[in-house]
Amino acid sequence: MKANTVIFDLDNTIYSESDYFHCVFNQFCDANKINFQVFEFLFDNFDYYRFNKKDIFKFALEEVNLFNETYHNQLFQLFISIECTINPYSGINEWFEYCLNNNLKIAILTNGIITAQNNKWNCLNLTNKDNCHFVPARIFQNEKPSSDAFNGILNQLNVSWEDCIFVGDRYENDLEQGVKNGSHGILIGDESNHKNVQAFSSIQEAFNYFQTL
Repeated sequence: MKANTVIFDLDNTIYSESDYFHCVFNQFCDANKINFQVFEFLFDNFDYYRFNKKDIFKFALEEVNLFNETYHNQLFQLFISIECTINPYSGINEWFEYCLNNNLKIAILTNGIITAQNNKWNCLNLTNKDNCHFVPARIFQNEKPSSDAFNGILNQLNVSWEDCIFVGDRYENDLEQGVKNGSHGILIGDESNHKNVQAFSSIQEAFNYFQTL
């Protein structure tokens, strides 16, 4: 394997972001004596709402006629600071261990509010977490797919594009910049016709492929 570094996305690549939001809404409902079932619609089609609703908390509260600033602020505070345990996708811990056993660097480059992304990382039930270089992209001013974010993490790791394999669930955000500059890409949960990108339906399948490189 020519590459010596694997750079993962976080949300919906290492774990399911809906699990984190499920914890947020559960604790919110418990604190306010609200039946959690009123928010089940959100999780029936979570990926769609997360991608298409700029303020998912406002949207969810308005949909069930519960919107007020107090509730909205409570949800946001939970979002950036909740204490919970969320599990990674099957195969992630094994992938990380494989990388470390083969002297490969592991990094995570993630979009989103810095405090929230840091908190998600803290809540993840991952082994070998201390051996991963975790970076919220906003520290570089511009998030993925901006070249600022990618060049920023490459500089921190002291590696080149050719040294890296990027793993993510969205081609445009997570992989395109790297692939255009000579990296290899692994796409999770989608199909791809892009050069130097292999697509898989699950992390476990992607990891099985990665071991053949």
